[in-house]
Amino acid sequence: MRPGRRRLLVGCAWLMMIGSASARTLEVGPRRELKNPSDAARIAQDGDRIAIDPGEYLDCALWRANDLTIEASDPANAVGVVLTDRACAGKASFVVIGNDVTLRGLTFTRIRVPDGNGAGIRAEGRNLTVERGIFVNNQMAILAADQPTGFLVIRDSEFAANGACDAGRCVGALGIGRLARLRVERSRLRDPRGSQGEAGAQIASAAQTTEIIDNRIEDGDGASSFLVAYTADGALLMSGNALEKGPRTANSRAAILAGGTGWGRADGLVFRGNTLVNHAGRPGVFLLNWTGASPEFDANALSPGDSLLSSQGIWRHRLRHVLVTAKDTARQTVGGILRGLGR
Repeated sequence: MRPGRRRLLVGCAWLMMIGSASARTLEVGPRRELKNPSDAARIAQDGDRIAIDPGEYLDCALWRANDLTIEASDPANAVGVVLTDRACAGKASFVVIGNDVTLRGLTFTRIRVPDGNGAGIRAEGRNLTVERGIFVNNQMAILAADQPTGFLVIRDSEFAANGACDAGRCVGALGIGRLARLRVERSRLRDPRGSQGEAGAQIASAAQTTEIIDNRIEDGDGASSFLVAYTADGALLMSGNALEKGPRTANSRAAILAGGTGWGRADGLVFRGNTLVNHAGRPGVFLLNWTGASPEFDANALSPGDSLLSSQGIWRHRLRHVLVTAKDTARQTVGGILRGLGR
């Protein structure tokens, strides 16, 4: 082996050893030096593992470090780790600012803020993975800010009685901004909350690629508008999901909305092996397609009387998009002129 290559390999190994040695496990719990998750968040460094003991924590935290793993110290404990009733920065119980973070085995409940979108988790960094999470009775379960190169993966999680309406604006369990990719798998979303006959979509995603795989998404005793509302000009894949529109649904006409701009720029809409049970009391539609693209259907099962596809309302949607775009362009143009005049 050449001496230069040997020195390079030794240097890489040394850097890996240093990184491994610097990563710590921070233990959190009533009997620990760090009593609350926020105590750990204040001192966490890149690569740390935060192990939280079972119990109820009236606490919230801002996680700024990267490459963190934040998890229940004992996943088998029936009590669990419960974060309740407190939001940081008027946003969420856990505001995740760092990149490449994993949250595992945590419960978030009763999170509310004056803006009406208090979340268990607010994802502001790039690349977040949530595993075995439980979200109960929050205004929102997870709210993800725009990260055009980032992803959010949710797996093996439970969402119950999340959602809220405030001044005519309704939110659901998952509100996902402009990400590169969202993947929700092997999870259950049920009994969404609304008010006065209104409700948000259980999953509202503007991620360029949205994958919803092997989940149960049910209105149950709650009410949602759409079970899934996809609003990007990208790719939507739904496979192996059990879907149910309940008798109190806020929108009986369709289970899934594919929106986007409405001008046929969607990369792909694929629906395979999904089942839809309709308890809304009137025939409905599996997919309301406002993208203008042609969806692909394979082996989906519907309730008797329901139809697979409708594009009703697409021209109204297209007109609304044109008007909103024109308004935004005019605002930006006027703002540029005023800035140029020094006002």
